[in-house]
Amino acid sequence: MGVTNMRLSQLLSLILAKTPLSVEVPDSENVQLDAPESLFSIEVHHKIGDIVADACRRVGLTERGACGFGEFVAELATGWSTRYSNETDILALDASFGRAAYGSPTEVIRLYLLPNWDALTEHLPAIQRGIAAAFEDAKLL
Repeated sequence: MGVTNMRLSQLLSLILAKTPLSVEVPDSENVQLDAPESLFSIEVHHKIGDIVADACRRVGLTERGACGFGEFVAELATGWSTRYSNETDILALDASFGRAAYGSPTEVIRLYLLPNWDALTEHLPAIQRGIAAAFEDAKLL
């Protein structure tokens, strides 16, 4: 039997595993994600962006780098575009992700489009590689 649901904290820990980030998800924000399509929510986008940006600040990223990386991870998970005017930064991080994950700067994945949580296992190594590369570039913002 496969994975039928996941908490937001579990998902973030999995996809950020190759970065030095430690996410702190308050209980009130640690939503139950019954299926990947649960990620397609503007509220979840905001939660992810804020939680990841806070983790980035704790490891010393600039505000631009922290917000950019937080929004990049939120967009990767939810499909919703950035809520800030930092689209150029997000596109650069997307390109870093694509090169490291799939060998092409134009290749991306959106987690909310996965058919189920079991499918995450298949993509997780590439996702982790891509996120780690994007994090390295976010440190330069």
